[in-house]
Amino acid sequence: MGGRVVLEAAGIGRVYRGTGTSIEVLRGVDVSVAEGQVVCITGASGVGKSTLLHILGSLDRPDSGRVTIQGRDIHALEGRALDQLRSRTIGFVFQFHFLLPEFTALENVMLPQLIAHKTHGEAAKAAAWWLERVGLGARLSHRPGELSGGEQQRVAIARALVNDAAVVFADEPTGNLDDETGESIHTLMRDLATSERRTFVVVTHKRRFGAFADRMLVLADKHLSEAT
Repeated sequence: MGGRVVLEAAGIGRVYRGTGTSIEVLRGVDVSVAEGQVVCITGASGVGKSTLLHILGSLDRPDSGRVTIQGRDIHALEGRALDQLRSRTIGFVFQFHFLLPEFTALENVMLPQLIAHKTHGEAAKAAAWWLERVGLGARLSHRPGELSGGEQQRVAIARALVNDAAVVFADEPTGNLDDETGESIHTLMRDLATSERRTFVVVTHKRRFGAFADRMLVLADKHLSEAT
């Protein structure tokens, strides 16, 4: 799938330093992702997949290298400018959905809009639209405890996209789901990438889900490469 480059990383290096020790996790990692692509990153447990995802998504800083999203060097930003980038450009989905249990599905998805200073009406309209888009239009008033694991993760995806994020970073989004439900979540991401031109970067240990991606990348020995 072609398209303009939305996410680009060059020369990413990361070293964890402790008392008298240092562990190099990433060395010279390069990756370029286009608008509307689904990119799957896999690799052995503990190899640094989540570390890389957090660096690409601005949650961690590299020791070397550069990451740009929509042409902006994300690690050159600080404070309010970085907060605005995360709010308006980046979405996150994690293995645990982190929904607020006392809030309905609609209210959970409204939160990023309200934080972005949208009116209650604007936030409710956007949240309802995205919940309909992920197949939960009939579940707006349900709280997380009344939803299945797959439905909860669909709410989390809607929440990640409600501010019109260009890139969604997903860290083991189906790790707690059975294979059939997990496949439905990956199918949903594939559909949203195609129809809404959203970009998804997904970390997973389940290589079989690479079938839903445009590209499968493997992190091994500190380097990232295309799967063969």
